[in-house]
Amino acid sequence: MIFLSIFFCISQNSEEIGLDIIGRVAYYRALMKIKRVLTIAGSDPTAGAGLQADLRVFASLNIYGMAVPTAITIQNTKGVKGIIPLPAGAVRNQLKTLFDDVKIDAVKTGMLLTKENVLAVEEAIKRHRIKKFIIDPIIRSGTGVKLLKDDAVSALKKRLFPLAMIITPNINEAEMLTGIKIKDEKDVRLAAKAIYKMGPKYVLIKGGHLKGEANDFLFDGKKLIVFKGKRAEGIKLHGAGCVFSAAITAYLSKGLLVAEAVGEAKRFINKAIKRAVAIGRGRKVLYKMP
Repeated sequence: MIFLSIFFCISQNSEEIGLDIIGRVAYYRALMKIKRVLTIAGSDPTAGAGLQADLRVFASLNIYGMAVPTAITIQNTKGVKGIIPLPAGAVRNQLKTLFDDVKIDAVKTGMLLTKENVLAVEEAIKRHRIKKFIIDPIIRSGTGVKLLKDDAVSALKKRLFPLAMIITPNINEAEMLTGIKIKDEKDVRLAAKAIYKMGPKYVLIKGGHLKGEANDFLFDGKKLIVFKGKRAEGIKLHGAGCVFSAAITAYLSKGLLVAEAVGEAKRFINKAIKRAVAIGRGRKVLYKMP
């Protein structure tokens, strides 16, 4: 009887240990599958745009999001009232400290503001050989406030564009980057080709500011793919471009091809726009993420 009791206890303990090991293996496998994505952008207190919006998108798509702020904006849903830049040294130290610890699967930039911040990002992307690097070239706010200084625009094009997997300007930004006035799809193609020559692998021109349907245009150096969408008539939005680019980043981190990621992100943003809400007396923000 004593022998049987001892045998039973040993067997039971072995089974528990085995289950514990299996559980730990499953846990670490699941942990390895978690995608870690970094946004480098300005802080928006409304959380409708900027790094706060990016983090909300990442969370909704089961991505672990991290953020390095480049500036603090003073704004509400009616517009930007002021900008407080973070020192480039602080941005550089944030990036170095984070990359020294965490394996990052994809990086997205939004508002960088200064040339020094652009150079800090370049240093990190090159040092850590980030392949999935997405640039949302924030140059002006929707209400016309400059969010990227003139010398920073030049540095962005020369230093960061050649490192990017995809660049996602809206119509206004594409015009500022190329000097091409965009009125129709023919102009979109010309602008996309001009930006492509600056070095990125793909260019997505977000067409929400064009007349007619809200179509977006992906250029891979050879062909222009049109992602069609219906316009939400009469709705002025804050941060829709940030959300769209963040969703593309999230899907790329999951292993989707660029065209697939853009397609999924387009469906994501279309659903989010339908759920836009007015939290203040200005533009609507995207509230419930799909």
